[in-house]
Amino acid sequence: MKRKTNLILAGLTLVLLAGCSQDGQLKELADQQVLAANKAALHEQAATTATGQNAALLRATLGSGGTGWAEGDSIWTYTLNSLQRNRYLLSNGAGSTTGTFARTKGSEEYQDGGTVYAVSSAKYIYGLSATSDRVAKLSVTIPQDYVADEVGAQEGQSRMPVPFWGTATFGSDGSLETEMNGLTALLRVDVSTLPADARALVLTSHYYTDLEGAETAPEEGDGEPLSGTFDAVLEPGAQLAPNPIFYSYDTLRVNLSGASAYRHLYIPVVAAAYRALHVVAVTGDNRYPYAWQGRVLKTYRQDSPFRPNTIVALEPESTGIRTPRINR
Repeated sequence: MKRKTNLILAGLTLVLLAGCSQDGQLKELADQQVLAANKAALHEQAATTATGQNAALLRATLGSGGTGWAEGDSIWTYTLNSLQRNRYLLSNGAGSTTGTFARTKGSEEYQDGGTVYAVSSAKYIYGLSATSDRVAKLSVTIPQDYVADEVGAQEGQSRMPVPFWGTATFGSDGSLETEMNGLTALLRVDVSTLPADARALVLTSHYYTDLEGAETAPEEGDGEPLSGTFDAVLEPGAQLAPNPIFYSYDTLRVNLSGASAYRHLYIPVVAAAYRALHVVAVTGDNRYPYAWQGRVLKTYRQDSPFRPNTIVALEPESTGIRTPRINR
């Protein structure tokens, strides 16, 4: 009642002073009083509506597809009811699977009851839309070429070139919380085990691969997509599927310049069972497509499927030759 009285008094002050055109300063003061009173009333209303809940903090836990958060990681939150979104930056928990993120952009408090989608920041997010059933759909691009900085991570941390996602709800302490899961598998490569003369890693499922100097050609693949533009409907078990409009490609390359600064590389692999997925250590390039100098480190077949939200450690197949280690 006291605040309502203040509003009425401030309004009366404005009316009375409006007739005193000779004193503009008093009118300006009255305007400020009205504005302050209205802001106070709105603040009180918002505080009452959001009792016990505060979207300023987000606690995010990585599911089985992640190793640990890294400094600089950030998360965006969205609903399908608003064009507004919040951004959260990791403030505590680097190297752990559970991190605390502080809001750095946006003011959404998520009091309308709609589903809050949390999506980790990534360079190649194409867009977020809604299905006819009012479920969020995320579109992302996996480029044909990555640089090491885009997929490299230190010990105990993940790199997520394809975003992780989850739905956020208010926890018992009033803050938002979510579990983040991957939309692809991640092929984890120990940088120290790569051949010293390797300039790139190439994943290929093409029907032929020509390696100069190899005694036999690698077995044929079926050309399953490894890069291009993909979609995922954000519901339990979500995983990427090729977008029917855009092209997809059956190779994915990681250039290794600068890779020695990292402990692991995390390369996204679209969840599938591949007839023959070759991981090639490239020591020299050829002017012809699907032809390289180098050797196959590993071939994955249909009995070794890639599942979403999992980490697959690259274990090079033994050749009897000692593999040089990259100096770190």
